Amino acid sequence: MRAFVTGGGSGIGRAIAIELGRAGFDVSIQVNNSVEAGRGVINELEAMGRKGLITVADFADKTAARKSVVTVLESWGHLDALVLNAAISSATSIFNLDDAELDAVVDTNLKAPIIVASEFMRSCRATGSGGAIVIIGSAAGQTGGALVGPHYAVSKAGTHALVKSLANAGASFGIRVNGVAPGFVDTAGLDRMKKAGNGDIDSRVPLAPISHHGN
Repeated sequence: MRAFVTGGGSGIGRAIAIELGRAGFDVSIQVNNSVEAGRGVINELEAMGRKGLITVADFADKTAARKSVVTVLESWGHLDALVLNAAISSATSIFNLDDAELDAVVDTNLKAPIIVASEFMRSCRATGSGGAIVIIGSAAGQTGGALVGPHYAVSKAGTHALVKSLANAGASFGIRVNGVAPGFVDTAGLDRMKKAGNGDIDSRVPLAPISHHGN
């Protein structure tokens, strides 16, 4: 079994890539700025006896996004699973947002997943082998997000619609599509948000009341 994880060099993507390796997958990953960390992921996978492949691409560039998945398909011939995780987090408010950041976030978080999924699904249809896609969205795409900018929230809301659209398109070809909408996850990205002073993040995580009853 073979999988491609975008944004697989760090954070959620790294954890997914390693878990796929433990589950028996050979794993290719796309990275942008986390090249050294990505090589570390590949080393971990190979230490498990899995094959690993790294591609370096800036997903704000649509041509680079397409080339990343095409490169993996050409190298491995077929992919069984695709995890669309790569994204830019941003807390820039509507009052400070400029066009360059708007384009970078929407292109990376929404347009690139469409492009990569398209290449993957075409390959699955051509081989008749089926496949699985998981798209990592965000709770901010459902709530608007208290600590992120509107461009980030909108881009993630778009991925939630993308899950449904791709599921409809892939149903006849045995392609399953699912989405995940995490809240705050303890990653380096969350640490950067905390250091930037974006509110008391920890206090915004709801916890179920815990009660202890004696017998």
